[in-house]
Amino acid sequence: MSKTFAFFGATGGCTNACLAYTLLNGYNVIALARTPSKLTNQLLEQPGLTTSTLEKHLRIIQGDATDIEAVMQTLIVEETESQPTLVSSVISGIGGTGIITYTKPSPCEKMKMRIPTMPHIELANPHITEEFAQTLLAALRRIAEERFVNFNAYASVAPRVTVISSTGIKKELNDVPFWFKKMYDTLLPIPHEDKLKMEMVFEAEKSKEENVLAGGLILVRPSFLSGDHLIPAPGKEDPYRKLRVGNEKKPAVGYTVHRTSIGRWIYEEVVRNGGDLWVGEGAILTE
Repeated sequence: MSKTFAFFGATGGCTNACLAYTLLNGYNVIALARTPSKLTNQLLEQPGLTTSTLEKHLRIIQGDATDIEAVMQTLIVEETESQPTLVSSVISGIGGTGIITYTKPSPCEKMKMRIPTMPHIELANPHITEEFAQTLLAALRRIAEERFVNFNAYASVAPRVTVISSTGIKKELNDVPFWFKKMYDTLLPIPHEDKLKMEMVFEAEKSKEENVLAGGLILVRPSFLSGDHLIPAPGKEDPYRKLRVGNEKKPAVGYTVHRTSIGRWIYEEVVRNGGDLWVGEGAILTE
């Protein structure tokens, strides 16, 4: 049976690009989307993707990434009498929808007003990646406990999990250029706090005796993102050629990176090559 991949946050630029490469190369995908038509329309904008390809290789589950039942549906390829067939790998680009704002809530609880502040990004749900991490782990644990005869049986087929985080979260990594650090601290504290809490949720899972992430975790840390979700058409310049890759021991430091380059890297390293080289690593990607 060919591999099947689960995608979450598939309408986001990095993940949508990765999904496009995955489908174009004939892999099967189950994707969770609140609005399936939005995901379908985005994919049909991608060079080379057709309706017939989507019908053959893509199954869309309608639902929310914090709904455990919807997440479980996205992880199970097929139910059988003995044990289910699970996706080979989970790829998540879940993140909040950000807007730049110039005010913040007053520190005085009695004052129902906002006060001027430096421009920064606020999220519609400032805890979305943390909540998704909790939901994903809960869904995997329920599958392990309810659908398999024992944990070893689950562990032998447990999906690998790849999540997109960010540079600038762990100060000790020095993965952000000096001249960008102030901008990161001013503009991105809310989304970065959410990403950090997501990482802490996964980190806490490692300490449990029966680690539900038996397939391993890959953290992808891009620099400040640029560009949209559209992968380069054949013959067009591909920003992927400029991509530089580091890890937490030897960070690659840069200012920006194109969203499609992140998607292409995840496709090449995780979808096509399995991701073995990056389990437990924080892959740092920049231009």
